[in-house]
Amino acid sequence: MKCYRSAVPPSYALTAEVGRDDAERVSALFFEAGARGVEERDDSIVPMPGASRPGPGRSLLLAWFASRGEAERAAAGAGLAASVAEVPDRDWGEAWKEGLAAFSVGRVFVRPSWIEQAPPPGAAEVVLDPGMAFGTGTHATTALCLRAIDDLLQARPGASLLDVGTGSGLLAIAARKLGAGRVAAIDRDPVAVEVARENAARNAAPVEVGGAPLSRVRGPFDLVVANIFANTLVELAPGLARQLAPGGRLLLAGLLAGQVDEVRRAFRRHGLSAEDERRGGEWVLLVLARPPRRRGPARTTARGR
Repeated sequence: MKCYRSAVPPSYALTAEVGRDDAERVSALFFEAGARGVEERDDSIVPMPGASRPGPGRSLLLAWFASRGEAERAAAGAGLAASVAEVPDRDWGEAWKEGLAAFSVGRVFVRPSWIEQAPPPGAAEVVLDPGMAFGTGTHATTALCLRAIDDLLQARPGASLLDVGTGSGLLAIAARKLGAGRVAAIDRDPVAVEVARENAARNAAPVEVGGAPLSRVRGPFDLVVANIFANTLVELAPGLARQLAPGGRLLLAGLLAGQVDEVRRAFRRHGLSAEDERRGGEWVLLVLARPPRRRGPARTTARGR
């Protein structure tokens, strides 16, 4: 089961059965249509009352929306026959914790605050409580970002980093613990800003967390990471490009394989070139580079006699 968290308690659940290979692509469509959270269940999980158990090779998607109209439009947009039902009130602040566990990605060890477990020797431990902010760290895009940040900081210890759409603050805190220099993190959701600040304090990680627009963040940075859906990345392309220093690297996650070309073209217009692609299932992390600043020819002065 995969559960992608929500910052707003949902009130309507859309239930749809899809091929297991299509589950992440359809989940992304639901998020773009306004879903507050999406859960994927395979045939090993007992489905919600009134819903059939998915067959072999199939997955049941439950997507939560604030209104019935949003849910119905999302189903229509994905071309799916789906049911929509009102969800009874429950303690979402506690229910989402079910099934979460500590895990490692590269040199990073992530431990939910309510789980006591020693990190592996030499690991950079991040103790996380996402609260009501998006980001438990279990999604494939987060793992792709953590590995890429780890690799880049091993090559450039002390590099500065900006995390755009920080959510729970996981990537920013992990970067600081992996040896980054200045680290800034922004999110337009005030709840996420509060949660990220709490997590940074919990980990004694000096991270500049705020809700300022991208254009008002003091930059540029050696590394910029944005784990956001493709349509938002294209919209933010000019601002993200401006925040990247010469010779810097921009990590873009939240992309499905079919969206990479569009995103790459959007950033090419701002002087960035694709350097690497990393995949995790249906998801892609795109690494873009800004050329280093050119140095002019050395000046020589001839003196006459």
